[in-house]
Amino acid sequence: MELTRHAIDKLETYGIQGDRFQSWLAALPAGEVFQDLTSGAVGLVVRWEERPWIVILSEDRAKVVTTYPTDERAVTNRRGGGRWIFLNS
Repeated sequence: MELTRHAIDKLETYGIQGDRFQSWLAALPAGEVFQDLTSGAVGLVVRWEERPWIVILSEDRAKVVTTYPTDERAVTNRRGGGRWIFLNS
């Protein structure tokens, strides 16, 4: 999957480079696809290195636009509150 410059910068900010970057990329296919009803964005919740990461995709889902680590509580709240609709669960 292709990454935007912004996504690469975010990963570098979090120290994700080299082998860790390859490991992060390898985790993407197992991510849960969701749509954020507040923004319309489509993304993934990827469980990597014992925590969830949010990966926001381009409209055609071909590029990673941005990514950031989060916690299980945030994922649970967004799912339970109806903010995120999971498309593959």
